[in-house]
Amino acid sequence: MKLEVYTDGSCFENYSIGGWGVYIVSDDQKIQFSGPCNCKSSLYVELVAILKALEYIEYYLYDVEAIEIFTDCDFIAKIANQYSSKKKGLYRSKSTLKYKKLLDQVLGYTSIFQIEWHVVKSHRGVEGNEIADNLAKKAALISIKQKMGG
Repeated sequence: MKLEVYTDGSCFENYSIGGWGVYIVSDDQKIQFSGPCNCKSSLYVELVAILKALEYIEYYLYDVEAIEIFTDCDFIAKIANQYSSKKKGLYRSKSTLKYKKLLDQVLGYTSIFQIEWHVVKSHRGVEGNEIADNLAKKAALISIKQKMGG
């Protein structure tokens, strides 16, 4: 089975609350889910979204041959492609060092699955990205509402 996986994160820094959204498309099903998380930065919630997608695939889907991950975060795709091609110096920038543990978890899945990384432009009508974006925002907003007592 081949999968298209769209992920997105939404960060409301004023509240330190974020959300992540995942939309998975295969030949016979479409799966979507989301959740809230702490918002350390936009990059953090983007990584959480990808990790949640890969965890779900590992635990609940069988016979996965290949995964195409579509993200609107070009930084993550660049790091993943560097990792895949075994380039040295992966963790030399402050951004990569700051999220080393999370990046290691995400990139660890490249030993389990064949993953191809794609960057999509956000808010440009890419259906999967729009769905993941809406899921992430909704998860964050629900969490903010609960935090505010509403």
